[in-house]
Amino acid sequence: MGHDDITITHETGRRLAAVRYEARAADIAAKAGEAFRKVAVHLARTGVPITGPAVSVFEADEDAFSVTSGFVVESDVEPGEGVEPFRLPEVEVATTTHVGPYDELDKAYEALGRGATARGRRVDDTGPMWEEYWSGPETPPAEARTVVFRPLVPSR
Repeated sequence: MGHDDITITHETGRRLAAVRYEARAADIAAKAGEAFRKVAVHLARTGVPITGPAVSVFEADEDAFSVTSGFVVESDVEPGEGVEPFRLPEVEVATTTHVGPYDELDKAYEALGRGATARGRRVDDTGPMWEEYWSGPETPPAEARTVVFRPLVPSR
């Protein structure tokens, strides 16, 4: 799948049950794994079904990221054990599917910037970006599917 296969679509403001944390780039994978486990346990205990993929939302801080990791759910969750409700922004996004190791995701982000520009749009660098993980931890890195989203600056 080529990285320049970019779609412009609308994020509907899906709900997540999620854990927020600060992390440097090198620590994100481990911390996200921990967050997903925590959310899954909380949802199982409170009887809330997971209705969509695992998602991590990234907002860049000075020298780290503020990350929100969790699962798509149909309704707001009861907060507890660090798990809280979170909503994705309702916004137009550029999106692409990356198949391959997570450490090559920067190629997908660059492609989103190029793909948006090619369509006369710009990615909004001030906003959060997010990733959906469609492969479990047992998936070989070369086959891991990650869908990457970057909000767009609204068109006039």
